[in-house]
Amino acid sequence: MKTFVVVALAALLSPSAHAALPAPVPGPIDCYAAAKPLTAYPPLLCAGAATAAPAACFPEAKALTDFPALLCSGAESNAPVDCWKAASRFTRFPALLCARASSHAPAVCFASAKNVTNYPALLCSGAESNAPLACFAAAKAVTNFPAMLCAGAASDAPLACFAAAKGLTDYPALLCAGAVSNAPVDCFKAAKGLTQYPALLCSGAVDDAPIDCLKASAGVTDNPAVLCSPNGAFKALTREDIHPSWNLPFPMRFPHPYPFRYPFPDDRDPSQAPPSNQPNPATLFSGL
Repeated sequence: MKTFVVVALAALLSPSAHAALPAPVPGPIDCYAAAKPLTAYPPLLCAGAATAAPAACFPEAKALTDFPALLCSGAESNAPVDCWKAASRFTRFPALLCARASSHAPAVCFASAKNVTNYPALLCSGAESNAPLACFAAAKAVTNFPAMLCAGAASDAPLACFAAAKGLTDYPALLCAGAVSNAPVDCFKAAKGLTQYPALLCSGAVDDAPIDCLKASAGVTDNPAVLCSPNGAFKALTREDIHPSWNLPFPMRFPHPYPFRYPFPDDRDPSQAPPSNQPNPATLFSGL
């Protein structure tokens, strides 16, 4: 038995064994450190990031759009930039549409979505297929915010999540936005009491990783619910008496009692032309 233990320990300590171990994966906090020299909004840029890829995406995005932190929010590569180049020809808000994109799929989704909703850029944000449209058709019967609930959805899973979330939070569409399972609900239950913004923190969650991130980010940022949320980009869509000249740690201060209002001040998708008596929504996000 002793011989077996010695051999096992030797195998674990050998150079080849160490080489086989997976390297640590940088998360939102590591991305935040890389993003601080680049932008005033590192929580938005690094929201839910698995690596420092958003920080790498940012410089190229900055040369294209006034909203580079939103476009590259949580990016896994420079795919959002490529998506933006394709989408900028036909939408007024390609940064929203292409945030979290892994291909040109959001642009393809948008072409069909603009005929079924006033919020096509939101519905198809980060989409990998046209699945958000099918989700949207079903969601209209259960929520006043079907575009938010089905944003970037891969299936009808957001609807099941929404049903499980009702009664737990006043923001079930935000919590279950683009969900792939009921994991956001489980995350929400565990997050209550840890943050004022559990629905934002756990939006898009696939496990309790946002909570682990929240605990680890104490002292790192004033906006941990944004930094640690897979859907933290949606915080950029809120507005509560914000003036673009204000020097804030995040573009939109947290309103009371919750940091989310249904997107866009005139209740229209910024990808559509604003009413003639309303300002262009894009101007409300200058410097993002």
